[in-house]
Amino acid sequence: MKRMNLRDVPDDVYAALARAAASHRQSLSSFVVERLTEVAQVTGLDDYVASYQPPVRTGVSLEDTSAAVREIREAS
Repeated sequence: MKRMNLRDVPDDVYAALARAAASHRQSLSSFVVERLTEVAQVTGLDDYVASYQPPVRTGVSLEDTSAAVREIREAS
């Protein structure tokens, strides 16, 4: 494991993270590590999407899939 020090975190961002950590009954550090873990997983999605080949003869394009994902995100 590596250590990370964050600098120049805006006061409002720090306060929001501290509140969220408290509401999840976690330390600020463990809460932020969980969020950073989620971000790290998402950063690999760009490469996956760029290399994705839709199944043949389904009539579903990458654009259709992206639109469906966008629609679900906006609904939640």
